[in-house]
Amino acid sequence: MIAALINHLWQSTLFFCGAWMITRLLRANSASLRHWIWLLASVKFLVPFSLLFLIGSFIGMPAARIADEQPLMLGDALQSASLLVSPGALRATDASDYSTVLVILFSIWLGGALFVALRWLLAWHSANSLARAARPAPGALSDARITDADIEPAVARVFRPVVLLPAALLGRLTEPQMNAVFAHELEHIERRDNLKANIHRLVETLFWFHPAVWWIGRQMLEERERACDERVLDNGHDGAEYAAGILEVCRHCRAGAFVSAAATSGDLTRRVRYILGNARPRSLGVVKAMALLFATVAITAAPLFAGAVVEGAHRQELFAVNLRALGSAEFSIGPAMSGAASPQRVIAAPNEVVIRNSSLRDLIAIAYGVERWRVVGGPEWLDSPRYDLRALSKVPVSDPENLDLLALQAPVTELLASRFGLEIRVNHRCQAPCGKIRVASNARR
Repeated sequence: MIAALINHLWQSTLFFCGAWMITRLLRANSASLRHWIWLLASVKFLVPFSLLFLIGSFIGMPAARIADEQPLMLGDALQSASLLVSPGALRATDASDYSTVLVILFSIWLGGALFVALRWLLAWHSANSLARAARPAPGALSDARITDADIEPAVARVFRPVVLLPAALLGRLTEPQMNAVFAHELEHIERRDNLKANIHRLVETLFWFHPAVWWIGRQMLEERERACDERVLDNGHDGAEYAAGILEVCRHCRAGAFVSAAATSGDLTRRVRYILGNARPRSLGVVKAMALLFATVAITAAPLFAGAVVEGAHRQELFAVNLRALGSAEFSIGPAMSGAASPQRVIAAPNEVVIRNSSLRDLIAIAYGVERWRVVGGPEWLDSPRYDLRALSKVPVSDPENLDLLALQAPVTELLASRFGLEIRVNHRCQAPCGKIRVASNARR
């Protein structure tokens, strides 16, 4: 558990360092793009690579299923390797000391998490209370609410968000200034910044002890304000009026409420310089766009692919082991003990595999991994009598609950050839040993 947590933390830290380098390379481009990168760095703390690895393992890679093939050496190597090599592991010399340390660490973490969660809850309650007490704004500001609280313009609520405008500020701003400040808050709503901020609040609650988490939060705040400023200017608002409106809001503010997005958030000096300057974000360009796309796909696909490869190698090794176990097993076949109406059943145990109430055509379909209708030819008695097949193995079958029945292919072919004289052909090739009565399977193996 501790080792897995350490792996997750340092992998997330490495991801954070990569995000920081990418944002440095994109510092002349859109702030909205950099904000998304920081959000991904935040979400990475919630999604460990091991989860993607596990999803990939459920998919797996198809096993080769070759009868005389040895287990893949690659499978052995991959099974002994982890997704990313950990730089170190914790070792405890005494179990009681180890448990005491765990209890102390958990208590410290829980206390910090509860403290951060309480601040989050108070901020949410404060913003929600202000939104409920506010009254609709007159005129064309349909998304705005007027409040008598001494706050700055801000967006409240994650769902059905509204812009809170303090009544005392309305008379201090000119119409162009108010329009620009209000447009800034509307951009927060359009970008769903409160939702993104609350996602990061969850990360801060769970990983409050990690400095990178608080750094990410600060960068997300800076970039989201810069992104809204860029959109306000792109929509034609005058930069001088916009900057003057922000400064007037600063003069008005004497106390701040706990709200998620506010007009004076971020580095005000840098924001005002940008608003009054002539610099605008550059286009991303084809090269940077393709590099970002490739990096995103690679980061997501690498653990998925690794999990699939490792699981595929495991399946291949398991298949080879069971192939050898069933190859030396004693097979017997006789009339079915249950009635014709009973369904076909496959029962697998460590030293015994039983297929009950199966016709010979059904048995061939099972052993070759195809649908029943793909087994063509042969006499009518392939379908009418029902049989019970039993395999007794001296070597235990590995993981019998997930037994790949294709491991029965060679012994079943030999049994049907010797007992019933059946010749099974796949893609016109006889599967040795060959009997006298031809049965064909047109399935792909």
